[in-house]
Amino acid sequence: MVVGGLSLAGFSTVSGDQPVVYDFSGSDADSLQRMLLLHSGEFCRVRLRPGATIMCPVREDRIGGEKSPHALLIPEKVRLDLNGSTLLLDLRSNSYGIRLTNHAAISGGTVRVVHSEGKGSQGCWHSAISVGAAYGDGGTPEKPGYFTSVSHWAIEDMVIDQQVEASAIQLMSEACHGVIRNITISDSDVALLGIGMDWGSVGPITSEDRMIPQMQTLWHQKQIYSTHPHDILIQNIRIGRLGRNQDANDAGIRCSACHRITIQNVAVKSAAAAIAVWGGDCGYEFARAEQRAAAHSGYVIENVSIDAAHRFGLVLNGSADNILRAARDYGYQPLLDPVHPGIFRPVIRNLRLLGTGQGPAQGVYAVSVSDAACEHLDVRQFDIGIHVEDWVRGMRFEHCSITDNTRNVLVEGATEPATGVTFDLPVR
Repeated sequence: MVVGGLSLAGFSTVSGDQPVVYDFSGSDADSLQRMLLLHSGEFCRVRLRPGATIMCPVREDRIGGEKSPHALLIPEKVRLDLNGSTLLLDLRSNSYGIRLTNHAAISGGTVRVVHSEGKGSQGCWHSAISVGAAYGDGGTPEKPGYFTSVSHWAIEDMVIDQQVEASAIQLMSEACHGVIRNITISDSDVALLGIGMDWGSVGPITSEDRMIPQMQTLWHQKQIYSTHPHDILIQNIRIGRLGRNQDANDAGIRCSACHRITIQNVAVKSAAAAIAVWGGDCGYEFARAEQRAAAHSGYVIENVSIDAAHRFGLVLNGSADNILRAARDYGYQPLLDPVHPGIFRPVIRNLRLLGTGQGPAQGVYAVSVSDAACEHLDVRQFDIGIHVEDWVRGMRFEHCSITDNTRNVLVEGATEPATGVTFDLPVR
């Protein structure tokens, strides 16, 4: 598979030949971690014995000159082949679960989080599998953290059982040129997300509204910048019943300030939202030039279904809301328009979005979007089927069935009403 012109996932693609395989016959995480580190950089595969179960408590290793607290670290150019085995994660304090590095991969088994204690609020803490660095772990512009940018990684053919308040899979900072494919995420009443993608920070960034003017000063002084997930393929995902239902962030898949993300073939049993695409607190206001140029662009969302969406089927909200409020409340002068173009030219096709027939749920909710192409959408059993609001400039619906909703379509906007919203078929 090629995303953004770069090959992904298989080491045979990277190296040209099948990798060397090392069989691990042990039963403890410490021995497994030593073996993984021993073969770092070899473009090899470490394979567990079939049907093994390994308990992985939190440990700390040094990599790239920094400490990493995690249950298991997959080092550079190593694929961990679980071979039908299960990793049980016992997580304490602010720590990562299974953590991937550059050209690293995990495949072929189950990861289950069995204990969580003393973690902070970030979704990456105690996620089953993560790529990238948490907020505050990004280092400085003079010396970015090792995990600030992690590329050419793969998570494939996995079952994720997340029964604590964290993401099943979480991408942070500049997790890029990676693939998440053939994944089953089990039912969970408490998991924050199925798959989460969030922008990250280098230097002392805060997104608190009143501090935004100071952040611009630090950005001009080259003391901070933001990082953003990009060039990621998410394909063939099965998500069970996610019971958390506090707001639209509780989604099967959630993106915040990302670009060039492809989401294909996703089936969600139930969740607050199936897919949520957000502009992020600060958007790309403090991003580096090459990432600014691609801000919120390149989304492809296709072949997605949800059987019961409690709040939203699909959310598209490209506003940098903290920047917007800082301008309104603190006289901040934005470097970038916080609402335009927003989510830019997304391609959305072949979605089946079903509500529950109860409560004020919405099938498609759009704010701060430009030139969206929506084709072959089936939207039913919501209070509002299609709701397009402020700062939308162009949203085309073709070959869509929007029926059996209390109100099928509502196009409005209190601050800047939506424009250019068209339907090829009459919708009542």
